[in-house]
Amino acid sequence: MKRLASVTRAAALVCCTLAALAAPATSARAQDALRIAAVVNDEIVSVFDLTTRLRIALFSSRLEDTPENRRRLAPPVLRALIDERLEFQEAKRLNISASDEEMNQTVARVEQGNRMPPGGLKQLAAGLNVPYDTMLDQIRAQLLWIKVVNRLYGARATPSPEDIQDRLAQLRANLGRPEYDISEIFLPFDGSQSDAEVKALADNLSAQLRSGAPFEQAARQFSRSPTAGRGGDLGWVPQGELEPELDAVLPNLGTNEISAPIRTESGYTILKVGGRRVQQGANPAETRLRLSQIKLPETGPKAISAADRAKVLSYIQASVRGCEAFDAYGKSLATPGTGPLGSLKQGELPSAIAGVVTPLAVGAPSAAIDLGGVPTVLMVCGRDVPSTLPSEEQISTQLRSQRLERAAERHLRDLRRLAIIDIRI
Repeated sequence: MKRLASVTRAAALVCCTLAALAAPATSARAQDALRIAAVVNDEIVSVFDLTTRLRIALFSSRLEDTPENRRRLAPPVLRALIDERLEFQEAKRLNISASDEEMNQTVARVEQGNRMPPGGLKQLAAGLNVPYDTMLDQIRAQLLWIKVVNRLYGARATPSPEDIQDRLAQLRANLGRPEYDISEIFLPFDGSQSDAEVKALADNLSAQLRSGAPFEQAARQFSRSPTAGRGGDLGWVPQGELEPELDAVLPNLGTNEISAPIRTESGYTILKVGGRRVQQGANPAETRLRLSQIKLPETGPKAISAADRAKVLSYIQASVRGCEAFDAYGKSLATPGTGPLGSLKQGELPSAIAGVVTPLAVGAPSAAIDLGGVPTVLMVCGRDVPSTLPSEEQISTQLRSQRLERAAERHLRDLRRLAIIDIRI
């Protein structure tokens, strides 16, 4: 069973494509629409489909429209078209469709993401002399594939509470380690091109990206990673999480810098570092403490004698636990200034108070301290520590997304394995 075109066949494709482009537009389209580039389970990918998608890919990556670049791009672009046919077929099998409203919303998001005005995608298609439907087909395939994967795997992708806690523990363990905001373009060794040809394409792409070509668009067109659908975005990744060859490059890349192609066992990867940080734990000064106090004045109308004050302090230390009991007892004493103090940042407290309440357990009374000449007992009613880590809901969403991406990759690989794919060029 044939999977992808050989280098010889790809070269033949280029010759045919160039000849077609040199012919009058109407005639070339008619001829190419009839010529078959590949058959995917009895559905045709025409030469016209391939030439129009090549034109879009060249524009997206800002590669020069030359025979050599077309030859290099033909295999990955054809593979993308074959995958789209498989995705369409699977959606049809499951009776999944995309409504006009869903398509309009998705097109609007694509235009916004590429800083286009409404209708900008249609204008781009006209400017590239490609049918607008060609662009819509690519968007529709992505939309339908998301629906397919959610239908088949969505129920099983939701992480358990234990999964979320394990991820939180991992994030805590990474505190203090460098992290990088990474995007990737992955070009695999898939048998359709030699190592040298994949590297030549990767070198060309890397050079154009370094010259200002939009990384997200190039990733969507060329990357074979599950992250391609979101422009190659891997998110924040701690040092040491990637393959060793990729990990070794990260410290040497500046913000928004594009790497040279990095060879791994499975292909070439181009990395972009959007930012770097060292994830730190919470700043103790930002911790908010809810405090309450009991004042034991030595003078004034509510003065408490030394003997009675000793009894009160002994009772508080022995019997009063928790702010409800503490406040109730303070209310019974009715001494001036007794009661809740509200929520205060630990870093803004006077040093005399901070030194007492910082190590104090919630709900436990402090020893009496002198505040403004009045013996005072303090209690921490609550301690709200700010977190630099994502919330459990955010972690759940991230884990679910990662699981669906892996499921999508496996399912598409299975569809390829079971399909009858006949390359005709």
